[in-house]
Amino acid sequence: MSLEEKIFDKIFSSGLSGVKKTDLTKEFSSVNLDNILNTWIKQNKIIITKKGSTNYCWHKEGYFQYLLDSDPKFKYTFEILKEIQISFQNLSTSFDKHVEKIEGKMIVIMDSILATTTNKNAFENSISNPQKVINLQNFSEDFDLTISKYSDSIGWVPLATLRNDLSHKYEISEKEFYDLAEQLVNEDRSKYELSTGGNEGIMIRGLVYGYVRCL
Repeated sequence: MSLEEKIFDKIFSSGLSGVKKTDLTKEFSSVNLDNILNTWIKQNKIIITKKGSTNYCWHKEGYFQYLLDSDPKFKYTFEILKEIQISFQNLSTSFDKHVEKIEGKMIVIMDSILATTTNKNAFENSISNPQKVINLQNFSEDFDLTISKYSDSIGWVPLATLRNDLSHKYEISEKEFYDLAEQLVNEDRSKYELSTGGNEGIMIRGLVYGYVRCL
């Protein structure tokens, strides 16, 4: 394990307590700690803020839990946002059901129109192509190769980077990519590790996990 990996794991394992920056400086005096930490801050991987008069370093997930436990206003705001999210999800589900009913009626109408035509070629051309079937084994191999291609010094890769490559190669949508990625991660948790951050990724308990690495 490299020094950078040790530093990151030290911050990650500190959980909601965080770790004092001064303690990191003492333990890892052989490296330019400020440069490493500033890079991770820019990559949205860690947070540095004061607890009392002392600077602490947190992994984003740990800092989020720290705020929930220590800041009543933050917890209250988060609970309200969760309720709003659930309301939107319920509304979306209801809307999708109505759309499905309309689509079902449209299909019946289109089938009726197609049944009345005497032009066989026109009938065949109106049938849409079947959905492309993805070989999960091939996708898994390309997923791992792409992680290896783009991973940084400690192995992390934005899922958005993987999506750009693999969605184009397999001709799939963003949602289809993340469905497949989530399936891979859930089936082999000992092989993959996720980290929060980024503008897109796999949603887990209301958080966006936008980074992945192979263990």
